[in-house]
Amino acid sequence: MNDAKRDFLEATLPHLDAVYRVARHVGRDHHGAEDLVQETFLRAFSAFDSHSGPSTRAWLVTICLNLARSEGRRRSRRPAEVTLSEADEREPLVVGVPEEVLARIDQAIVARALARIPEEQRVAIVLMDLAGHSASEVAEMLSCPRSTVLSRVHRGRRRLAAMLVNQDVNHDVS
Repeated sequence: MNDAKRDFLEATLPHLDAVYRVARHVGRDHHGAEDLVQETFLRAFSAFDSHSGPSTRAWLVTICLNLARSEGRRRSRRPAEVTLSEADEREPLVVGVPEEVLARIDQAIVARALARIPEEQRVAIVLMDLAGHSASEVAEMLSCPRSTVLSRVHRGRRRLAAMLVNQDVNHDVS
């Protein structure tokens, strides 16, 4: 192990529990907290050469809090994601409807309907709604303007909703 890695580990590992406690309080669950701690230490490692403050613990906690705030802002800009059932490990669907409605929707029907919309719209919906990327991120990935992404997502969602209504997906929901 080289000296830089050893220095980083010696300086930061004693604070792992403190960072985890903070992450646990700002994160949603155990796994989210672990992810946040991992991202914190990755960011800290990449910036360790520029760290010169008196408290490594405070520096790590600040990185952790900033990452949590960024994630919170990103989540607030996109719809909530829920899975159709606790046992179902497939991709979550993005919804703006009550959970009891979701339980009645057949995910296979949604997947077939999604496959039937134009590819440009499908890709934009999958990247934004299922993968959770922002419109700006998707625009960069697809090398097109942000407004084009938003337009594709809007038109695609309308087509998808019309197909689902035509297939009577929500016929028993009041």
